[in-house]
Amino acid sequence: MSYEQLKSLKINSIIEQVGLTAEQEAFVWRAYDQYETEMRKRYYKKMKKIRYNTYKKIDELSEAEATEAIDSIIYFKSQKEIIYQKFHETLKTKLTAKQVLKIYIAEEKFHRKMFHKSRNKKNSP
Repeated sequence: MSYEQLKSLKINSIIEQVGLTAEQEAFVWRAYDQYETEMRKRYYKKMKKIRYNTYKKIDELSEAEATEAIDSIIYFKSQKEIIYQKFHETLKTKLTAKQVLKIYIAEEKFHRKMFHKSRNKKNSP
């Protein structure tokens, strides 16, 4: 499944579970799209680069390089949290607190469902 297909499946699943108006659905789609774009630009790509440059060569790293990698990981994880907070602040501008909470819950359910689906695929012959 492609990234775009998975993203679409996730957003549709969340919207379906929350029960939003057409205007709210469009708003949530835009908000998620903006959030995902920001995450890809400011977190995922940079973490991928760190993983590629350090994880496979960990035995060859000096202590200074390892410290730098740790500091980078911590920094980018904090950036991830900031982006997530901004996303939910955006949601609260047009949705009620209950709707945003339902989105949290729907998102967790989706992640759990996909995790179990992935795990079951690996265990089947």
